[in-house]
Amino acid sequence: MTGRARVFRGIGASPGVAIGRVFLLDRSRVKTPHYHIQPDQVDYEIERLRNAIGASVGQMETIRSRFVGDGKDHLSILEAHEMMLRDKDLLDETGQLIKKELLNAEWAVTRVVGRLRTIFARLSDPYFRERQTDVDYMGERILRNLMGKVADLTELSHLDDATVIVAHELSPVDTALLARHRVTAFVTEAGGKTSHTSIVARSMDVPAVVGVHGVIDAAGSGDLVVVDGSEGTVVLRPSHVQVERGHKRSEKFRLLNLELLEAKALPARTVDGRDVVVAGNIELPNEVNTVLSRGGEEIGLYRTEFMFLGRKDPPNEEDHYRTYCRIFDDVGGRRVTVRTLDLGGDKMFAGADGAVNEPNPALGLRAIRYCLEHRDIFEAQLAGLLRASTRGDLRIMLPMVSSIEELRRVKEIIATVQARLTSEAKEYRKDVPLGIMIEVPSAAITADQLAREADFFSIGTNDLLQYLLAVDRTNERVDYLYAPLHPAVLRTLNMIASAARTTHIPVSVCGELAGDLELTPILVGLGVQQLSMNAGSIPKVKRLVRELAYEECRALLEETLLCATHDEVADMVRRFMRAKVGSGSDVLDDGP
Repeated sequence: MTGRARVFRGIGASPGVAIGRVFLLDRSRVKTPHYHIQPDQVDYEIERLRNAIGASVGQMETIRSRFVGDGKDHLSILEAHEMMLRDKDLLDETGQLIKKELLNAEWAVTRVVGRLRTIFARLSDPYFRERQTDVDYMGERILRNLMGKVADLTELSHLDDATVIVAHELSPVDTALLARHRVTAFVTEAGGKTSHTSIVARSMDVPAVVGVHGVIDAAGSGDLVVVDGSEGTVVLRPSHVQVERGHKRSEKFRLLNLELLEAKALPARTVDGRDVVVAGNIELPNEVNTVLSRGGEEIGLYRTEFMFLGRKDPPNEEDHYRTYCRIFDDVGGRRVTVRTLDLGGDKMFAGADGAVNEPNPALGLRAIRYCLEHRDIFEAQLAGLLRASTRGDLRIMLPMVSSIEELRRVKEIIATVQARLTSEAKEYRKDVPLGIMIEVPSAAITADQLAREADFFSIGTNDLLQYLLAVDRTNERVDYLYAPLHPAVLRTLNMIASAARTTHIPVSVCGELAGDLELTPILVGLGVQQLSMNAGSIPKVKRLVRELAYEECRALLEETLLCATHDEVADMVRRFMRAKVGSGSDVLDDGP
């Protein structure tokens, strides 16, 4: 080993520890030519575009076919990219730019990709905001095919065992292919926990650390490196002591992971006999298998936004019906909670009527507000849901409800849709539970009133904390204020849970806090019946619930409600964990 050891800190995107040699991957973008063409060249440019898109689709088909049968998250991601490329609106919109403005094909593609990227960048949900990288990847592939510069990572047999890829950023296809070629870890300067590099790495059980600023300039090809995806650290040119520690953490993580997966079929039942349903969140139908393979008991949140994004027109009733039926076919009788459209405030699809650019989309015409303004779009989704309810155990969930009037208006619309389906002799269930997401302070404060008319509550902690604490957690300058254990957060959660308990309706948590082990005893103490999270968190949460006692968690909650600061609550929770779970339990650690 040469050179001095350097420790970098980033975001632990995929847990586990790997030791290997650096392979620097240059994924710099191609420089695209921009020039105007002559009118008689339009047909030729459009044909070039058509051929490039066709080649891109063929390449994606070939790549995706290599992973058929894996049942992992990356299949859904690759499928989503292929769907983007196959979208007829992509060819039509780009072709119109070529025809009307006499742009060369590369320039037209760049313009369309830029418009789509702007749509994603304006979304309030961090998960969907990070999908702009998918649009970039799609455009990059088309451009490379137009220019004959396709970057092919399929032939990587020269890579040695224990290779750690270090790059500025990676596309999902890059990540999936590289994981198949003896790559043991990923390190990128860009990205977050919800970027596709992170998702793919987690699904393939490959350690990853993202957001590691400055690592490319410091790393040299062949350098030894220890990547700790659990701690979010990268050690370049480690000492012998650091290498030994890495080996020990790696082995402990491997054994713990095996133990957790072996117990995935066991119920999440506390030691004093209280059951908590541990469910999974999904964005695409293919992700159902991943949730079930990790021990998920049902689908606690299906985000339907991917059905809308990037389209010229919104999905119709049949589109919705077929998609939801596919999910029910895969879940094997388990319950599925579908969240209605949670976008708006900007132009989601090119043909959207009345869409405007808003200075603050998070507080604008989005979610249920958008749906009530665009009843045709909303009714198509509700009709598809009601019809699909004959195929499985469905719950419909409304996002961003801020008043009881909105819930009542939705019930009126559902009655209208039901009447139409009846007149058309289409089968549907009349008793589908209708619940709301509590993610707006006004809904939390009036939860006692809403509980009398909603069939269930689901607490969307991501937005609730953002609005409650007035903090944008994606803003690095104020992210320290994003405090899940803030006394105001605990009191609000308790108020919501109490309202649900008084009216005897079920309450669940479907935001990031559902998979946060530090919050698990608090949520159990609140009497939450369901925790819904990303698939990777399911085994640990199930295991932790089995080591807790509801009555003790309830007592902990009562104590924390008396605290004045976040730090006081955090200290109390940590002491509880040490006393009740014990230092001998591995469930709280990803390694030694």
